[in-house]
Amino acid sequence: MRYAAILMGALLAGCSNSSEPSMLTAAWEQFKSSREDRAAPVKKTPPRAQIDKLGVAMIQMNLDGESVWPIMVPASRNGPLVTYATNLRQSVTLNESQIVATRGLGTDLIAATSDADDPLKLLTPPQHWPGRLSRSYRFTGAGPAGREERYACDIRQAGANTITLAGVAIDVVGFVEDCNGAAGTFRNLYAADAVTGRVWQSQQFIGHDIAPVNLEILEPLTE
Repeated sequence: MRYAAILMGALLAGCSNSSEPSMLTAAWEQFKSSREDRAAPVKKTPPRAQIDKLGVAMIQMNLDGESVWPIMVPASRNGPLVTYATNLRQSVTLNESQIVATRGLGTDLIAATSDADDPLKLLTPPQHWPGRLSRSYRFTGAGPAGREERYACDIRQAGANTITLAGVAIDVVGFVEDCNGAAGTFRNLYAADAVTGRVWQSQQFIGHDIAPVNLEILEPLTE
């Protein structure tokens, strides 16, 4: 998990006279630049005109460390849960921008839940994001109920930035989320719209036995 290592190094390498917000900002900047440099030769994102012409919701995802960035479109919907799929039947289920299930990527995430005020699933302007959340992940296990992992997560703001998705520049605020539980620790990264709080770009944990998912919302699903 290269990005996690880069970010941890950036956070820990600051001198004693550096403030935590500046280190978090540096971590987010390093994550963004490393991601763009690495993805550019192989990442093929449709231009905005083509997305608009198709008129469908669309996401692009990548397992951190792999060279492919599949495009996914909605295959089914169950209330707020939308399942996006590729033609190879790989799928990612989202609740707004929160990854709540995966299939065909490796180790399947059966379900993920979180507090009601989770800004990934409830659009929340950056200034109102909570500082702490509870998250729960369920994986396949020995019994029919599977195996559940629970985490307490601390969220900190990492500074403002501008990202470009399918040719559109979006002003965002970066957030770093550190989660701790009996099964271990992990870090999520979010680029939230500076006004609405929609998470357009993120890196999200889907299990300790698989790389995190880099996710970009190219066109959100609307009614």
